[in-house]
Amino acid sequence: MAVGLSVYYGNDSSESGRSQAKSGEAQAITGASEAERQPKLRVARVAAYIKEGIDGKEQAAEGPKPLKDLRGPHLDITFENRAPGPSLITKATLRLREAGSLPGCHQIGGDLSISMNYDFPMPDKLPKTPYEKAKDISFTVEDNKIDRLTLTMGPENHGWENPWYGVADVVFEHDGTKTTVGPIAVVDTGGDADFYPKDDTWVIKNVTRPACLDETAALVNRLVAIPDVTVSKELTSLRDKLTSMGH
Repeated sequence: MAVGLSVYYGNDSSESGRSQAKSGEAQAITGASEAERQPKLRVARVAAYIKEGIDGKEQAAEGPKPLKDLRGPHLDITFENRAPGPSLITKATLRLREAGSLPGCHQIGGDLSISMNYDFPMPDKLPKTPYEKAKDISFTVEDNKIDRLTLTMGPENHGWENPWYGVADVVFEHDGTKTTVGPIAVVDTGGDADFYPKDDTWVIKNVTRPACLDETAALVNRLVAIPDVTVSKELTSLRDKLTSMGH
């Protein structure tokens, strides 16, 4: 009886083990199959630059005047979806690490005021950092495809002022997870007729405080040295211009 019982339970345990193994194997296959079907979204490229295409309005004496194709910082992110299933990005959150204005090396002034419809508008007075702003979006990257998404950021209202700069990360929510892009360092055009980006360089003239350009160079050098930072085209060209001027 003892042997018989031993054999009986031994056989039962073996069958149960094989059944559990088969069940586990089936679950593993199902899990792997599900994983294969899940989107595998990754960031393929990040760029930043000033470009037209932003609507806004001028606060003139006779009333608001609509404006088209205003220039401002664009964040250009290319996504790649390496899976047989679409990936839907539903939300983007801008996390501003720091922001400020480049040092004023010229005498500027005026009563011009322009508001701009950025995707991520910031207060008239640059906010204390870290500063966060979210935006609901609907952007689909189809299976095994590459697609680009651009977002704009900057102060909602501009006066006659020095160029603004900022360093930010963008968190994208998609498919039940999150992907962070950044840091990205950008600069805008400002409103100084003697200090602004033009094509692949900067116009810098009629400087009233030459030592101020050293301050600007130190700031720009610090921004481009941030670990793993994506530097906008205009920040890079500003550094090159200041270096060529001996700063």
